[in-house]
Amino acid sequence: MGMRVNFLRQIAIGLLFMAGAAEHACAQTTLRLASAQNSIGSIAIVLAQREGLFAAENLKVEIVDFKGGGPAVQALASGSVEACICAEEHAVRLRARGQGGLVLVALTEFHGYGLVALANSPVTDLKSLKGKRVGITSAGSLTDNTLRYYFEEAGINPDRDLEITGVGTGGPMRAAIETGAVAAGMLTTPDVQAALGEPGKFKLVQDYRTLQYPALGLIVVEKWSKANEANARALARAVVKAEGLVRTNRAAVDAALIEMFPTLDPKLRTVLAEEAPRLLSADGRMAPGGYALMLRMLKVSDPAMVAVPYEQITASALLPQP
Repeated sequence: MGMRVNFLRQIAIGLLFMAGAAEHACAQTTLRLASAQNSIGSIAIVLAQREGLFAAENLKVEIVDFKGGGPAVQALASGSVEACICAEEHAVRLRARGQGGLVLVALTEFHGYGLVALANSPVTDLKSLKGKRVGITSAGSLTDNTLRYYFEEAGINPDRDLEITGVGTGGPMRAAIETGAVAAGMLTTPDVQAALGEPGKFKLVQDYRTLQYPALGLIVVEKWSKANEANARALARAVVKAEGLVRTNRAAVDAALIEMFPTLDPKLRTVLAEEAPRLLSADGRMAPGGYALMLRMLKVSDPAMVAVPYEQITASALLPQP
């Protein structure tokens, strides 16, 4: 009898041990991702969440929304979040400040923004904005750097000849344009398409969406990626797999776009679904040509900035190998 009790006790202990081991093995690592905007560039993140790609890597991803790239990257630098869905130029700025910014996964290959004004506005180009107020998402953001670069190219001093003001993204920017708080403002996909889809209400002053430019990426700091290499690799694998789905699973893309833009005209969502494969990176790698343009833009807004070599700003070793 005693032997039987001991035998049963050993089985019970073994089962408890196995249950505990299984629970430990299944425990997910929580990663917080700062989001600077809701745009088509984020669709790979949404797909990875919806299709269980994060879960398959034992990751639980939480999205934390911020008003523009500046505040989002501040949260990354402070350690409040593990990664940032931000303009890739923020990785350059972080590294220039000695904080080791790194592009873990490139999300978009093209710029994504357009400068929009009311259709009846006298504004027709950048030079006609002299003496006026122009809306960007936030100071130090992609929209800020872009406008400063092209104003300089047009012979306009962005600090002296006009006022650049942070407004935010989406709804707040559109409201600022409609009320005349700004003479023109930067809108991204799909807000550009939605605005231009209203006949006679808005017009495009400058279209930057055709520029090959690493507009959006998944940014981390190198210190975190080294200390958490397994999680960094898992995060990169899930997002790169999702980028593949953008090209191979139209039904998943359509469902993701409905989640991202539930109030958007279905016809515009169709446009986004068709544009997504062209706009997004295919393998998570940033195009060198786009990076070169980024450095030129950053030099205008920050002449003292030291250019960071392409090899130091990309995390090729952490990406899935072709």
